[in-house]
Amino acid sequence: PIVDGDPAQKISDIDPGKIASYVRKWMLREGPVSVGFTETHDYHWYSVIGRGDDFGKRAQLPHSHAIAFAVEMDKEFVDTAPHAPTVIESAHQYMRAAVIATEVAMILRKLGYHARAHIDGNYRVVCPLVARDAGLGEIGRMGILMTPSLGPRVRIAVVTTDMPLPKSSKHDYSHMIKFCRICKKCADVCPSKAISFDDRKEINGVKRWQTDQEECFTYWCIAGTDCGKCMSDCPYSHPNNLFHNVIRTLIKNSIIFRHFAVKMDDFFYGRKPKPAPVFGWMKSE
Repeated sequence: PIVDGDPAQKISDIDPGKIASYVRKWMLREGPVSVGFTETHDYHWYSVIGRGDDFGKRAQLPHSHAIAFAVEMDKEFVDTAPHAPTVIESAHQYMRAAVIATEVAMILRKLGYHARAHIDGNYRVVCPLVARDAGLGEIGRMGILMTPSLGPRVRIAVVTTDMPLPKSSKHDYSHMIKFCRICKKCADVCPSKAISFDDRKEINGVKRWQTDQEECFTYWCIAGTDCGKCMSDCPYSHPNNLFHNVIRTLIKNSIIFRHFAVKMDDFFYGRKPKPAPVFGWMKSE
């Protein structure tokens, strides 16, 4: 009932475009670094529900549009991957995203539209694919969303609805795909070797990279965290500041600099960086 529910009996006479503009501005005030709209497609939806009382039932809903958004993960916490602070930060940002998504879904239902929040542990959509089509970024080598300003160092959530939404402006993030082809750092540092060194493949009609999910999850169980080493060491995960934004701009505009940027990142941070130490205040001894 929190992520879903019945809408008001009467659809509001407020123009959907005005509602969309309000929702975007309100969401950005709540903390997401980016918000985007898209139409939904069959490949956005899981085939069946994988958890809970509805296990095995069809996942797809008659929702024509989606709102996707990303919240930033704290760099200092992520840099300790694969140790405990990373999973603490991951859970914290998933919670933030869940609160925002459920509030947005509730707003839309109050206005008479069907709306469902897709949050950690309760998804019916493949959030990275929805977020990509909403203009938030691209699917990187590690199989998750890469944003232009924070790389994979985000957590995402989605709200699907039958309210018509304006499609977000299309962005060209092909330079990020080209950089991922060259870099391969995430594949090098992955403790479970779950990330491929090969090029993208077509999966369910979408050309993208996909991790070996069984190997990845097996390592999660061994480590006792959700790892995050690939996210931590990605060159795009560096802080969103002037210096690194200049680097990102040069990567975007120069084929030669993409190769140089990989070598430069390896020189300053190491090809296989060691995890940052766990914060003293988190230690039990």
